[in-house]
Amino acid sequence: MKRSAGITITAVLAFTGSALAVFAAALMALTFTVAIPNGKLPHGFGYIAIFSVLVMVLMAAWGIVSGVGLLKLREWSRISVLVFSALLLMAAFPGCLMCLFAKFPVPANSPDVELAQRTIWITRMFVAAMYAFLAALAVWWLYYFNLGSVKGQFAARHDASSGLDLESSTRIGPYSGGRPLSITIIAGLLMLGALSLPLFLVFHFPMMFLGFFFTGSAAALIILTYAMVQAALAYGLWELKPWGRNLSIYYFNFAIFNAVISAILPGAEARYEQMIAAIQSTMNLPAAPAQPHFPLWIALFFSLPFIGIQLWFLIASKPAFESPNSSVAR
Repeated sequence: MKRSAGITITAVLAFTGSALAVFAAALMALTFTVAIPNGKLPHGFGYIAIFSVLVMVLMAAWGIVSGVGLLKLREWSRISVLVFSALLLMAAFPGCLMCLFAKFPVPANSPDVELAQRTIWITRMFVAAMYAFLAALAVWWLYYFNLGSVKGQFAARHDASSGLDLESSTRIGPYSGGRPLSITIIAGLLMLGALSLPLFLVFHFPMMFLGFFFTGSAAALIILTYAMVQAALAYGLWELKPWGRNLSIYYFNFAIFNAVISAILPGAEARYEQMIAAIQSTMNLPAAPAQPHFPLWIALFFSLPFIGIQLWFLIASKPAFESPNSSVAR
């Protein structure tokens, strides 16, 4: 079947974005290479630099592989675009809200306050428009790559002998030879979180729990507990253990409660400002005289969709965690 123009354009955009990511990673690596040995940088800055470059490289690799898959009409590349579109939407929409509702103070030493205010407003609107464009693009991709005609192009090209085949991810049950792709992604994200949480201990960052921020031994206990729980859940989901799915549902429900309560508890804004000041002190950063103020409720537009989508997939994937014997018994 002939490839449609929309798929080709998406592949070109994937290659273009990957090229920009590689360029940004190279520029960032060069900057860090010069800056780290020759300047008094914040505590832990080297770890942040390495992590940032790795993220850029991984995103570029993801884009290149997905672009090649789109040109070859591989089904897994269609799913990859849908996953990327969902992540892009969850980042771009709240980002647009932040630019529209956040308060950006005028620098105290500005010679022309009115000009500075106008410049800040124009910058906010420009960045908000960029975020709105990315959000609209993500919505279009989610719609387009779910069209029956587009699915048909990938289905017609499907090759059962392909070495990279995700057909098994659509089959049901741990004994069918496949794991749902959504469960694989959730397990990977949980393991990534478990591995990255100890960085809080390296940087001595405060840890938020139920609307309050903890430091020292209390923060270490919370961080290590979170890391162990997430690692256990990742294992349970990867192995399609029923207890892994059940506990993950409880975990994500608690995560929603934790996010909401942290934003609406009285004094949340003041505690957030204290946390920012503590991080600045830990990293030896100079305290800025005026900082942008972001309403905490905007953070819920980042966290709740990200948590809710994973929870929905966990609830919908119940058959994948059931053995054939249990389904026959019913």
